[in-house]
Amino acid sequence: MDISHIKLQYTRLERHHSSALNDKDPISFLDLAHALRIWVDMKGFIDTLAKEKDITLGLTNSSTSKEVKKILRGSKHNYLPLASGVESSGVQIKGLRVINCALSPDEIKKLYEAGPPVAQKSKLSFSEWLASGVYEVPSGTDQHPHLKISRETLIKRVANILGASHPAGTEAAEAAENRFDPYILDLHCVTLGDGYPATYYQLLEIANDILEKTKCLFNQLT
Repeated sequence: MDISHIKLQYTRLERHHSSALNDKDPISFLDLAHALRIWVDMKGFIDTLAKEKDITLGLTNSSTSKEVKKILRGSKHNYLPLASGVESSGVQIKGLRVINCALSPDEIKKLYEAGPPVAQKSKLSFSEWLASGVYEVPSGTDQHPHLKISRETLIKRVANILGASHPAGTEAAEAAENRFDPYILDLHCVTLGDGYPATYYQLLEIANDILEKTKCLFNQLT
């Protein structure tokens, strides 16, 4: 793939991210999802370009502290870190967690003291970063009580089942991808900030991270 085309897709994502952030309407969010879907398809080219230029992108991930993991152990919970955060109406949206069990006052205090998730710079390649879990949900399986849905899966399923890349209800996917749809649709029913679905806020964060961390690949391209 020609680097000028990747730069074109960067500019395209930049425009759709700005539109979604400013307008926050269903059309701008669907366009953003479709633009991100292109970046999933380009992941191998981004890895190659970064390697050729000997650049570590410094993409950020979040991690859960041992103290928080200890408190949550054995409980069913949903967790959307949004560690980099998304500005909405003057408020930064970070750290959505739903815990389906009773917590003691001490546990609540410790969760509060742990503070919001922190975005930490990583050495992950672009493909590895897309494959990293970004949404933790109860799995319904005793052997693996929770599963993490990756950025790539979330992008693809939002683009496919919500109408960004295919008319809603018409696309077909393999069972391996379909099994995540109920979790994505549940997240889509959670509203944040201005009353828009949490799925879209996650896409805003992913898009912003891509724009910030891959810009260095094009510094010498006019």
